[in-house]
Amino acid sequence: MRASSICLRFALGLGTLLATQVATAAAVGLFGSYIAIDGDGPGPGNFSWFGGTQPGPATGPAFEGANLGAFALGSLAYISGAEVLSWKNGGGDVTGAALSWRVNGGAFSTQAIGFTSDLPFNDAMGNTFVGTPGDQKWAQLSGTPINFLSGLGAGSHTLEVYWTISSNIGDRFDSRSGANYTASFSVLAPTGVPSPTPLALAGIGLALLAATRRR
Repeated sequence: MRASSICLRFALGLGTLLATQVATAAAVGLFGSYIAIDGDGPGPGNFSWFGGTQPGPATGPAFEGANLGAFALGSLAYISGAEVLSWKNGGGDVTGAALSWRVNGGAFSTQAIGFTSDLPFNDAMGNTFVGTPGDQKWAQLSGTPINFLSGLGAGSHTLEVYWTISSNIGDRFDSRSGANYTASFSVLAPTGVPSPTPLALAGIGLALLAATRRR
């Protein structure tokens, strides 16, 4: 009885050790992240890539701290693309990627980024990756185009983003340790609209007063 108990304990302990070693060996992560901003509406246009994490050596402008420009009130500006480069080893498996974004500290919206390619592949900046098994590229942004100017009034605004990968051992984030990546932009009020003169304002006031008396 005692010998059987010892053997059972040994077997359970060995199983736990092996499971722990497998779990420890499994690993996943992100090593590249990009976002494309199209400032002239949907379709082919003047979009620009900005980097979150850029593995180089060719790099583009950083999204963090960028000024995305000034847009006329009522115009369109889109997040037209996103890209994540992921790695995996030791039994780790990346199962999905996503971009999350919000404007002016509101609620985050999230859109999936579909799988594009195993090695070899080029990233958004033209760097070629050929030699590390398990590296993958995710670059198919799903859903409808993201007009980040929607509903905004004139003034200064902030676009905030982070990237996520899902895996069999949990989610991993590219979010500047939770601070996220932020870029600024502005919306301009219409110009060339004449302001009402004092005489016109006085006339409006008299008309309102007359209407009130009639009621």
